[in-house]
Amino acid sequence: MRETSSVILHKVIIHVLDRSMDTPLFTDYEQEVTEEIHELLEKHIVRSLKDDENRIAKFISGPNIVRDHCDAMLYDEDDFIESSKKIADHLFNAMKRHGNISSCDLVICIYSVDNVKYVALLKMDYRKSYIHNVEYIDDKFKVSIMPQEIGLPGVGQRLQKCAFIKLYEANEEYDLVILDKQQSSEEGNEVANFFEKDFLNSNILVDSKDKTKMFKNMTEKWVRSQLRQDIEQATKVREILSDNLKKEEEISIRSFVEEAMEGNEEIQSNFVDHLNSNGFQVTSFEVNKPWVEKKLKKKAIKTDTGFEIKNDRECFDDNLKYHVKRNGDGTVDIIIKNVTFFVEK
Repeated sequence: MRETSSVILHKVIIHVLDRSMDTPLFTDYEQEVTEEIHELLEKHIVRSLKDDENRIAKFISGPNIVRDHCDAMLYDEDDFIESSKKIADHLFNAMKRHGNISSCDLVICIYSVDNVKYVALLKMDYRKSYIHNVEYIDDKFKVSIMPQEIGLPGVGQRLQKCAFIKLYEANEEYDLVILDKQQSSEEGNEVANFFEKDFLNSNILVDSKDKTKMFKNMTEKWVRSQLRQDIEQATKVREILSDNLKKEEEISIRSFVEEAMEGNEEIQSNFVDHLNSNGFQVTSFEVNKPWVEKKLKKKAIKTDTGFEIKNDRECFDDNLKYHVKRNGDGTVDIIIKNVTFFVEK
């Protein structure tokens, strides 16, 4: 569901959810899907499904307006318009209950990937844009710039909130994919989490992709904080982390700690405490290889002496091209080897 490069749109409808109004503005007609509209919505859907910040989720048991009406339109597309209105009205009410939620157009699509149909709920927040205005005054043209307050996100822009929902089956691992770039990690922050909780009535799940990403990011954060004055140990931890992520199917936290921080029980304990205090309380996890391949393809380093080096990770791993020499005094020399020619930019 998440790894897709193209979709086919079957039905599209747009409802206006303007917080300054007392009720939503519902349309009774489907959007005509021209080639240009298809390209716009397909790019938003594909980009959001591939976004590194999206999460899988399960609907909370019991009645659920979004789940039930998505099921209705997937079972019978004749219900599409009326079910879309119920979903839009539910989102509008959730928006009105919170003070800082942006007005938007809600775009609802039925789309398919490999002959399986899904529902996309795209919250298209308004963006200020500018157009030219032409007037004819005293036999002369006057052209001026005018603000457009309700511009929608274009092809090159990213959506802040959207959800992708499949036909509900109680025993499935997950029911939907949520992208919420404004979501807060703070428990109880209802405004930031209104989309997941108040609107979708769902719970975020932590899968192998999330665990792999969290472990990588938490380890790097710990290295920057705790090993800033020990570049040799920092380099060792980073190298072993990268090696484990690329080669291992599963990472044991204990084995990683013993290998990366060999013989130093104090920093081993400090690292484990760091993971636990940040909510990563697992003994081992499955490595998500697609995420690793995507994120570890490139590497960039920036030194305290002002140098920045970027390249494919395989070039950093090639001893004939790149080498880190430990000096034994707490510093290292970074050596780019076997250069026959270079240019200045």
